[in-house]
Amino acid sequence: MDKRIKLAAGVGAAVAILAGGGWYFFHTRTDTPDFAIKSVSKSIEKHDVKEFHRLVNLDSVLDSGYDGFVDGLTNFDSAMAPETRDAIRNFTQMLRAPLLLSLKAAVDSYVETGDLNTQENIGVADLIQRTGLNDIEVHGVKNIERNDANENEAFADVIVFQPELDREFPIRVVMQRQEDKSWQIVSVQNFQDFVAQVTQVRKAQIGDYLAKTSEINMRHELAIRDAEQKFGTILSLGSLGQDNTRTELKTLMDDVYKKDWEARKQELFSLHVPKDAETLQNLYMKICDLCIDYATDYSKWLDDKNAMTIKSAETKLHQAQTLMTEAAALAKRMSL
Repeated sequence: MDKRIKLAAGVGAAVAILAGGGWYFFHTRTDTPDFAIKSVSKSIEKHDVKEFHRLVNLDSVLDSGYDGFVDGLTNFDSAMAPETRDAIRNFTQMLRAPLLLSLKAAVDSYVETGDLNTQENIGVADLIQRTGLNDIEVHGVKNIERNDANENEAFADVIVFQPELDREFPIRVVMQRQEDKSWQIVSVQNFQDFVAQVTQVRKAQIGDYLAKTSEINMRHELAIRDAEQKFGTILSLGSLGQDNTRTELKTLMDDVYKKDWEARKQELFSLHVPKDAETLQNLYMKICDLCIDYATDYSKWLDDKNAMTIKSAETKLHQAQTLMTEAAALAKRMSL
């Protein structure tokens, strides 16, 4: 089975992806935690949902994983206001029951078919992305050990590589011995730490993106303001009825205004865009396109003097200005 697991369904799938390696275990006895872990792998390879549920208490695993998700989102930022933290907790708890049902269905689908079928549930796909389990790689299972203080409890570390963290992380699963002496995975112990670290990295990436886009936009705004001043100077020394005035304005629009927006677009396009910044990036791209089109239409109007051409130019400029206001507000919210 391929070790690279895409769109792992929350913590439940983190348990499911134990199947990803066919790893070597030290014991062959059927009443050991090692054997239980190996059996989880076999149940998924055979698409045996019933056996998988015997080995994994999926309800309790997902329950503990969801708590870890919420804790990871709210506890990593000590500067977060208490009312904000409470609001996030209350909102996520409202979604708890339906999301857990959907996650359970996704895990069952993965065990039965090898496909999570998250396309049918955007909420599940979004939760998986926010947990940081999207596109992780499973590098193995280590440290399978019993609890010295409780002979009926054992632990195992699922070693995953998270691309955004750019390093391995041990997700620790907890196992309990059942009445028939077999072992069952019942919870995830440190998922909140995993989510918190991914969230922290993403916040840093957002900050870096906002800083870079701000510098690019401010630098190019200075150039555009300078072009606008030259535009006004040209008009003050002549009139639109004069061919030489229109020629100067056309040169300014084509060689300065339009080229500056094209350069800005290329600089913005070359940036690494975090997923949570994609909406803002799309706004920036649309603004650039509208301003480039405005310059193209205005330059064309200076030649054809057609009322429809200047109307088209003015419409695009107005649309760009509206989007600039939206982008500024969004960037401000993202910086908080």
